[in-house]
Amino acid sequence: MSVAIEHYRGNEEFVRRLQDQIDRMERWNRVVVTPFFSPDQIQIAERFCGHRILYRKDGGYAQAERCRLAFLPWEEEVQIPVLHLKAKISYSFGKLAHRDVLGALMNLGIERDKTGDLIVEQDAVHMFVDPDIGNYLIANLTQIKRCAVHLEPSEESVSYEPDIAYKSLIVSSLRLDTLVAALARLSRAKAADLIRSKQVKVDHVILEQTSYLCDNTCVISIRGHGRFQLKEVVKETKKGNLVIEVGMYQ
Repeated sequence: MSVAIEHYRGNEEFVRRLQDQIDRMERWNRVVVTPFFSPDQIQIAERFCGHRILYRKDGGYAQAERCRLAFLPWEEEVQIPVLHLKAKISYSFGKLAHRDVLGALMNLGIERDKTGDLIVEQDAVHMFVDPDIGNYLIANLTQIKRCAVHLEPSEESVSYEPDIAYKSLIVSSLRLDTLVAALARLSRAKAADLIRSKQVKVDHVILEQTSYLCDNTCVISIRGHGRFQLKEVVKETKKGNLVIEVGMYQ
């Protein structure tokens, strides 16, 4: 299969890797499994494959955002290799955050595409990883921040609901630059600069169009400022502004 890569401006290198993996599947006539993809990469891959290529995806649990894809030469059941590791944690040395877990993995030299979702609960950390690095992590990841951890393979079913704190904001419109300015507490000009420099994603996709109109339930990620969900437009004020309810991922 060959698809015009120029249709994927800004993601050409990723699409070339996809094409190479699909070519190997077709050439070898066997299942080819990808590394873990981020949500925006998954959207590109699904668009790229369309209805032409059979594929499955799995991130280890139902709500997984980071997943591996398996390209199939024919319709069949396939088990995509994802290892679930769990460690019980204590907050005696302070609360852990997602960035602490990711930082500990990076310090061990683990590439991000070897790991799926990282979930930090009140008393446990869950990691979904490539089984090839499972033993290495169990042996070497013994501390996150100041918290001692002992990773073990787990068959536990995971259901994760993100912690989102909601509040109301007043904005003049649902333009992307207007929303980014309100969410990040920036001027509209600085918000526009962030968007044009590819530091803003809407529903996991980088957008450079400052006038893009967002809709209810979209998720806006602003590098360095956090991740937000536009829940709904509550009402319109007498001056024509909009009262919106937005949530910030904690």
